[in-house]
Amino acid sequence: MAYWDTSCLIKLYAPEPDSADFELHILNGASVVTSEIARLELWAALRRKEAATELLPGGASKALATFDADVAAAQIFTKAIDPAVISKFEGVIETFFSRLPPLPLRTLDAIHISTAAVAGELEIVATDKRLRDAATILGFRVYPPP
Repeated sequence: MAYWDTSCLIKLYAPEPDSADFELHILNGASVVTSEIARLELWAALRRKEAATELLPGGASKALATFDADVAAAQIFTKAIDPAVISKFEGVIETFFSRLPPLPLRTLDAIHISTAAVAGELEIVATDKRLRDAATILGFRVYPPP
């Protein structure tokens, strides 16, 4: 399995130039695990795309319904923000803000990394540079490869 950030989940539900690469990654055995916050981030990103006319009217709702169906069918596994994730989150924030110089990790990125760690994932699928850098520092493999 692999932990998927919303930056890559969206590629499965709204066509982007590199969507096929991420679909192939799943076909090659990279199951999808993500945080429960991904659904909220996904909805916001899909609505942005629809507002920018990158999706047809109603496309955001249709894409979100497809995501929900994939979760219900256990094709995507979502992890709750539970006490273990919160504890890990606090440690991750401490780690990055104690560095010299500090690495300003955003709250949602720290939640994603903490969730991946608690879920026991070894790989983080993300295109967000700051999240990828933080994941690498913590010893995760990243996809796409650097």
